[in-house]
Amino acid sequence: MKLNFGCGKDIKKGYVNLDHVSINGVNVVHDINKFPYPFKDNEFEEILCIGSLEYVDDLFKVMQELYRISKPGAIIKINGPYWHSSACYPHLTTFNIDSFKYFDENDSYSYYTKARFKLIKVKLIPSKAGKLIPRLPIPRKLFPNVLDFRHLVSYFLGEIILRVYFELKVVK
Repeated sequence: MKLNFGCGKDIKKGYVNLDHVSINGVNVVHDINKFPYPFKDNEFEEILCIGSLEYVDDLFKVMQELYRISKPGAIIKINGPYWHSSACYPHLTTFNIDSFKYFDENDSYSYYTKARFKLIKVKLIPSKAGKLIPRLPIPRKLFPNVLDFRHLVSYFLGEIILRVYFELKVVK
């Protein structure tokens, strides 16, 4: 099974569409800040979190609950606002490329949670102005937390990156 988590009006065929508002196409009405979620352990092979995790009160609790309802090896796809974009307000949670490192068992801060995920993809989604800045490679030894030249420039100029897309693999 597949879950479209916090779907709003973005109803997807072949998915369980969950939102806190009962609108046409929503299969499950549930507040994503209330635990536990109304699903069994190890139920989903894919979870979409497109524009939903920025509204959660506690990202660690939500990720632990998504971990619980995911099958081993499940893929979680996340799209959220970049921390240095005006689009990040009034969201409760914003993201950068390191937002999910705490869920990697090899991270020094992984003791915050037992939920484990492997980051398999991260993509920065630029603004129109950001697309004018090339994605040139940069020396990772000098800038270990920077993906490319466009990403580096975004630290100095706002509105270069608007959103961040992640794919995580559930490790059980």
